[in-house]
Order: sequence, then structure tokens, then C-alpha cells
Amino acid sequence: MELKEFVKETLVQISEGVKESQGSVRTIGGYVNPAVTYAQGKPELVYFGETALGHHTFLIDFDVAVIVAEKKAAKGGAKLSVASFLSIGGSGSSDAESKSTSRVKFKVPLALPYDEQSKKEKDEKSERRPREHNKRNISPMGI
Repeated sequence: MELKEFVKETLVQISEGVKESQGSVRTIGGYVNPAVTYAQGKPELVYFGETALGHHTFLIDFDVAVIVAEKKAAKGGAKLSVASFLSIGGSGSSDAESKSTSRVKFKVPLALPYDEQSKKEKDEKSERRPREHNKRNISPMGI
């Protein structure tokens, strides 16, 4: 599998897994990726950032072993693939091939779909809460 396919499929499957699990988890009283603002004053514990529409953005860490295989054939060139530990089958080609394996680490920000029900509940709660402005009780004498 090429690295780009691996990264794409990983991100898609994480997002689909989050979205597909939300309804099931909600039926037992929980939320998957609820619409929260912060965790006890420490937003870095919850998520990396937030999109303009309120979707939480998480950093997905990748640590991947990749193989660069270069075939010495008419169409030469290098191909970057995710290292696999199980290789089945073979090819009838007699082309000369050189391979090198490297390790690649990187992070990808991913805005996950938040749970719609928790977003509605959060919005309703903030509408009911009286908004307090910076009220200061300052006496005329400055005491």
C-alpha cells in the first residue's frame, strides 16, 4: 500500500468510526467527541483546536515504516510504500530492484465530526444561562 493511501484510509476510517459510533454510544448514555469547550480550564487536554464551525481538531500522530523500492526496468523510478510484515504472492518479473526502509513520523490535524445531540444541548444550556458581564462592586470612595 502506498503511503498516501495509508494516510488517507487511516484518517477516513478514524472519522467514519467516530461518526458511526456516536449513535450507539448515545443510546447507552455517552457521547463520542461531544461538543465541549474545555476540560476544567485546560483546553489542551481536550483537543488541539477548533474550526470556525466548532469542530474539534485533534492531532493524529503517525509513526510509519516506509519502503522505497526502485526497480531497474524500462519504466524506472521509485515508489514509496508502507512497510508490510506479510507479503503473499510473487511476480514473474526478473527486474532488478533495490529497497530501503525508513521511518517517518508526522502529525496531521483532523477535525472530527462532533456529536450533534451534545452540540444542541450545549447551545441550549448556554442560551438558558444568564450572561454575566464584568460587574464590579466599586464604591464611590474606591474602597
